Formats: sequence, C-alpha cells, structure tokens
Amino acid sequence: MKTIGTMLCLASLLLLAACTAGPEEAASTQDAPLPGAAVATCRVVDVQDGQLILAAADGGENDVYALALGDLPVTYEDPSQTEIVPGNQIQIGYGGTVEETFPARLGNVEAIRVQVDGFDNLCALYLQVFQDLWDTDTALNQGIVQLGLDLSQTRLTPAEQSAVGVALGNRWDLPVHQATWEELVQAGTIDGENLQWEDGLFLAIREEDPSADALTFTAEKWRSGLGAYYFSDCTARQDAGGQWSAYTVGAEAIA
Repeated sequence: MKTIGTMLCLASLLLLAACTAGPEEAASTQDAPLPGAAVATCRVVDVQDGQLILAAADGGENDVYALALGDLPVTYEDPSQTEIVPGNQIQIGYGGTVEETFPARLGNVEAIRVQVDGFDNLCALYLQVFQDLWDTDTALNQGIVQLGLDLSQTRLTPAEQSAVGVALGNRWDLPVHQATWEELVQAGTIDGENLQWEDGLFLAIREEDPSADALTFTAEKWRSGLGAYYFSDCTARQDAGGQWSAYTVGAEAIA
C-alpha cells in the first residue's frame, strides 16, 4: 500500500506539471526576444497589397513606417489569429537602422510578433469614414490634385494621424497636407478670401464628448463655401477587445 501511495503521489505531481506547462510556454513565447539589434512597437493602421502602414507607438508625426511583409516570419501571441489586420499592435525585430524616407523604412527586418493586447482599430474606422465621404457627392472630387487632412481634434496620436494620411494618399494617389483649414489658408494653399480650393479637397474629423469606449464625431469634405459635405452626429463604440463598431450617421448635410 505504501508503494501504491507513492506512485499515486508521483502521478499527481506529473499531472500538475502537465497542466501548468501550457501557460508557462505561452508566456515564454510572448516574452521571448525578437531577433535583430532593435525592436519597434507599432500600430497597424492599414494593410495595402501586402504592405503595412504603421504608426510608431506614442510616436510623433514623422514616426510612420511602411513595411512589406514578403516572406518575413510572423508569430501570433493569439493562436487563433492567422493574419495581420488593421488595429493590431506589433513588435518588429530589425537591424537598428531606419531609412530616412517618408514613410520611413526599418532596415534589415528579421521578424514580426503580433501582440495579443493593445488592439485598437480607430484608424481603420476613420479610413472607412473618409472612404464613405469620398464616395458621396463625388462631383466634389473631380479635378483635385491634392488633399488636406485634419485629425488634430481626434484622440489619434500624431503618428497615427500621419499614418492615416499616408494610407489615404496611397489609396487615391494624391499628396496629403497634414494641416488645419486655417493653416492651409495662411499658407496660401486654400483661397480664404473667396472660400475655395480650386484643385484640392479638405478632409477632417472632429470628435465631440469622447469617452474611453465611445465617441461622437463630425466628418467633412470641403472644396468651397458652396461645395462641402458633412456626416454629423456620427457614433461608434469600442468593445473590451479594442474593436470599434461600424459607425452610424446621425445626419448628413451639403453646402
């Protein structure tokens, strides 16, 4: 009986070890160092033909990167995820150098890890809003050769604001000026006296009474005092996983 008791005790210890191995292995996978001389943490703002448009975490307006995925090894902390999507927070192991272009490119990228935490796809939501505005009253889009973009009255970081501009510029093949309407007038880009932008289109989103997991906002595209379109009283909510719901438009207006 003593021998049987000893064997049962050993079996229990082995079973306990087997049960706890999973979380320990997951933790070691998440905490394992990435190859490369440096690691960059970024938000995925958009995915365009196998290229990631990235905003550096807590970065400034110039901390925007473009990264071609190619055959780069990608690991996912969430085993159910199989592809990188806008909103993901990722870590990139690279050689430590950065090409001084805009958007910038990280040198000698070796690996990507998609984090299970930190998801927030507000940039993707606002890109959808701008696409919807673009597809509404399309006569306002005719003949434009440049865009103005103002996201300064949103919760997006400066890097995220710039990355949204890069994504829009790539989509529509147009240069983007990150500036307020007043700044574009002061620069002479917009004719403030006659209230028109002959060859450009100004886009903006302004958040109103935002909370941690919900927001109300107004979106506009403006060509002139008599040529503008607005989505007002738009609302969206964010779930516990960081996913923003499809937005609803309270009212639409035309000028």
